Amino acid sequence: MAVQGVFASDQNIAGTEKGDFASAILQVHPTGSAPLLALSSGMQSSDIKSVVTTWFEENHLAGYLLVTNAAGTGTTLSFSAADISELVAGMLILNQATGEYIFIDSISGLNATVTRGFGGTTNTSISATDPVQIITTAHEEGSSKPTSIANVGYPRFNYMQIMRDSWDATGTAKAVAYHTGDVVAKNMADAGIFHAEKIEKAFLWGKKTIGTLNNKPFRTMDGIVNQITTNTSSQTTNTQWEDIDAFLQTVFERNIKGQPNERIAFCGNTVLGVLNKIAQLDGVINLTPGQTDFGMKITKWMTPYGDISLLTHPLMNENPLWTKEMYVLHPGAIRVKYLRRTFHDANDKDGSRAGADADYGVYTTEATIEYAGELTGGIYTGIDTAAAS
Repeated sequence: MAVQGVFASDQNIAGTEKGDFASAILQVHPTGSAPLLALSSGMQSSDIKSVVTTWFEENHLAGYLLVTNAAGTGTTLSFSAADISELVAGMLILNQATGEYIFIDSISGLNATVTRGFGGTTNTSISATDPVQIITTAHEEGSSKPTSIANVGYPRFNYMQIMRDSWDATGTAKAVAYHTGDVVAKNMADAGIFHAEKIEKAFLWGKKTIGTLNNKPFRTMDGIVNQITTNTSSQTTNTQWEDIDAFLQTVFERNIKGQPNERIAFCGNTVLGVLNKIAQLDGVINLTPGQTDFGMKITKWMTPYGDISLLTHPLMNENPLWTKEMYVLHPGAIRVKYLRRTFHDANDKDGSRAGADADYGVYTTEATIEYAGELTGGIYTGIDTAAAS
């Protein structure tokens, strides 16, 4: 379990790595403004030696295909290039609308020559855009090697981003007594929290680009919100349970291989209020308050499709648009990669540096984030007002 009470999709243990900035945020400031960064201490992370990280995503081949020609009762079915790549001779497919089983005899280009009415089923007319479902393969005794199918996947990439925040304290400021205590310690702590917030915002809302700044290489990363493009919904009317239910079905259709089908969701207070109101109106949402050992306040949301750990995000509550949004993520798909893990370059000489009546320090992190399973997440925006079904 990565972070007790939050999710179980990774085997890392949070808070054990010496000098881990994310672990420190989780332990020292768990209910602060950077919960994703804090939780990343228990997610997959790695150190790499490149300013670009690349990964491949493979989608499960569900075998749900669309016929592209008006085949009628004929023996030639046409498919798109993507769909035909899933078909080989010897496959048995089903027209679920009519109950007809169809056997694939051969493939040529985008066309499949087939045997209709297989197994005594009725040969029923097929129109363009009718769906069929791959069921299985069947071959005769002593058959030759069938055509192979490969799930090649597709590449994705993100850039490393350098994030820096500094603190300083003049000799005069250090000499003055403050009710808040040591001014250097306070300024250092504030800079650390500001740095965590900058990382948090980049991880969630960053936008990828590459170029030069001041004649030197410059890169920014895509945050998770910009990496999830398939399962996105925008609410334009009052939110009903049917709207949320349709969204959750698409999010839970895919899972990370070998991991529990669970999700973690970040939202604003407006979204949480809408969910609670729908629970009162329809009684179809099961929300249970909970809290982890690290002090992060979690609401457990038991859905028909899987469990969600729901967290209200402080930064989302401060923004009038973000407070109406919900990001449902698979924790096992989130991977943080570091070129340079967070380090503190302190120049605190207690006023003893020649010619300088001030001390200062800089926090620097060079990192990126990847969401390696785009179809397992979803972005839902515009959740404002609840309505009964």
